[in-house]
Amino acid sequence: MTISPAETTHDERVGSTLYASIWLIFLAFPVVGLLRSAHGPAAMAVGVGLLLLFAVVYVLSWWEPGALSRLPRTPATLMWLFGLTLCLALLTPLLGGSVLGCFPFLVALLAFRLPSVRSRVMWILVLDALTAALLIWVWPQHLFWAVPVIAMSSVLMAVLASVIDREERTRDLAEQLLLAQQRESLGRDVHDLLGHSLTVITVKTELARRMVERDPQRAIAELDEVLALSREAASEVRQAVGGLHSPEWAAQLGAARTALDAAEIEARLPGPAGLPAEQQTLLAWCLREAVTNVIRHAQATVCTVEAGPGRLVVEDDGVGTDPGAGTGNGLRGMRERVRQAGGELILSAADASPDRPGTRLEVRLP
Repeated sequence: MTISPAETTHDERVGSTLYASIWLIFLAFPVVGLLRSAHGPAAMAVGVGLLLLFAVVYVLSWWEPGALSRLPRTPATLMWLFGLTLCLALLTPLLGGSVLGCFPFLVALLAFRLPSVRSRVMWILVLDALTAALLIWVWPQHLFWAVPVIAMSSVLMAVLASVIDREERTRDLAEQLLLAQQRESLGRDVHDLLGHSLTVITVKTELARRMVERDPQRAIAELDEVLALSREAASEVRQAVGGLHSPEWAAQLGAARTALDAAEIEARLPGPAGLPAEQQTLLAWCLREAVTNVIRHAQATVCTVEAGPGRLVVEDDGVGTDPGAGTGNGLRGMRERVRQAGGELILSAADASPDRPGTRLEVRLP
């Protein structure tokens, strides 16, 4: 309710204006009072015209057409308040003290259009004080009903505006949190996809370079695979950006074997069967990242993978992990995926040998 018109969409402005217009039904009371008065037809016509003018100014104060929408919020609101007050001043000779029945419209304008709680409370108190002074000076006979109306409408409008503001802030925070989660998920997906693919491409390119003179045909074959991998990686990134990509367990086992063979690491992999369908995607992501880390960092000669319902183990006989080196983005992303699924990721040495302790990565799912 406190967003400036320049920042709102057309639909939002229409919605807020229609919502505010609903309360114009309460103008029926001064209209009935005017029609029941002893004024002549001409005076009644003028009174009805002024009430219609009041209604139009009130609606326009929510819509704020043209250049008025670019004014600062507080001056614009006070300008509309002056316009409404002027209409009521012209109505006073016809309605007398009954004109105070329009007071809630003034409070609503201040409560819902001013930009901050502090400014709302200040200006509502100023309006209440001026109205109370007018009552005591001009219409003390109306104190018994006007004071409760002033107090109740002021408190009600201020509280309602604050509640709506809080709901809007909560919704905005929820949207920001969702956007942050989507960005984190997208970043994690792109990292996992590119990290694995670029590692395999690097390994195969190095292998092709060594084979250029010794075995040109194999070098050409490796380069063809590099080309295919680069195209596949580009496609996977496009699909990940669109939220469409999820790796398949069987395909990931094949990709892991290809990558390990290219890095001249013996691959001991399980068969594609035996995993529940609902766990395959997550474990395929974990296998991709674990194998990528083995190729990049382990300096291993053997990589062993075990998999079963709720369980994935990837071991290597490499140099192991340095406890003081921290955790990379890939491992953090993997741990976060597993945590979100209600599981845990355990990283430890695969062997007691101090020279080549290797690394054992285990994923446990409920």
